[in-house]
Amino acid sequence: MYSSHKPGDGQEAITHYKVMNENDEYSLLDIHLETGRKNQIRVHMADIGHKVVGDDKYHSAKDPIHRLGLHAYSLEFKHPVSGTIMRFKTPLPKLFGNLFDNSYKRREKAR
Repeated sequence: MYSSHKPGDGQEAITHYKVMNENDEYSLLDIHLETGRKNQIRVHMADIGHKVVGDDKYHSAKDPIHRLGLHAYSLEFKHPVSGTIMRFKTPLPKLFGNLFDNSYKRREKAR
C-alpha cells in the first residue's frame, strides 16, 4: 500500500495485522510494521474502513477510552552505536481490555 491516493505518489508502507479479539463494536489487533511511515497504522486502518478509536485526525466516530487507541506493547531496534538489539515491553492498558468481555481478560492473564 502507498500512503497517497495519487498514482505514483507516496512511499511504500507495509502493515501486517492479526485480530486478537473482537466484539460487535471493536477489534483488538496485533500490528507489525515492516516500514515506519508517519501515521502508517492510522492511514491503513482508515483506508480499510476500520478507523482507530479516538482518532480525530482520521475522523473516528468513537472515543470510548478518551484517548487514541494505539499502544506499543513491544518495541525492538538495533542500538545505533553498540549495535545491540534493544527490546522493550509493556502490558496492554486496562482501558483497552475493558472494551471486551471477561473471556478476553482471562486469556490475557494466561499469557
